[in-house]
Amino acid sequence: MEKMTFTTDRTTVTEGEIVEVRWDCPGAESVDLSIDNGYKTSVIPLETSGSKRFRLNRSKGRTRLVLTAHVGGKGFSKAIKIKVKEIPVTKAETVDQRGEKMGWLKRWMNMPKWQSFLTRYRQGRQAMPKEKKLASNLLLMLGAVLLLGAVIPFVLPLGLFALACYLLWVVMKR
Repeated sequence: MEKMTFTTDRTTVTEGEIVEVRWDCPGAESVDLSIDNGYKTSVIPLETSGSKRFRLNRSKGRTRLVLTAHVGGKGFSKAIKIKVKEIPVTKAETVDQRGEKMGWLKRWMNMPKWQSFLTRYRQGRQAMPKEKKLASNLLLMLGAVLLLGAVIPFVLPLGLFALACYLLWVVMKR
């Protein structure tokens, strides 16, 4: 079929944009448009001439449009490939009240459960007698030294030395 025309308004789009397709198949008995986006193929029956607009949402990089005109039991086809670019992904970042970026540690520290724990811990420390505060300090320091010593072995002797210095300071202070 020599007089068959098949055009699109553009051959490169970004996902979600609209493409207008125009065709004219004089003398055709029926016309079909096949749209293959790499995931599935859809076939749409059309009039022998006209235009139609399509939104190209999902594609594996290329969408192939094939117009097939049927005349006397024979099929005549024309194909157009449209390059479909992915939508650029925008990453959202968490910011504090001043608009500064928050890292994972700052976000974790601002979680309601953590804030509730810190508030209760501070209130509990205010109500503790001096001996319990001292024991609490020693326990926290020993825990930190042991934890760091498990990860970085040379920190353990230094941490124990620092703990001994703290205890000496507490004894000498009284």
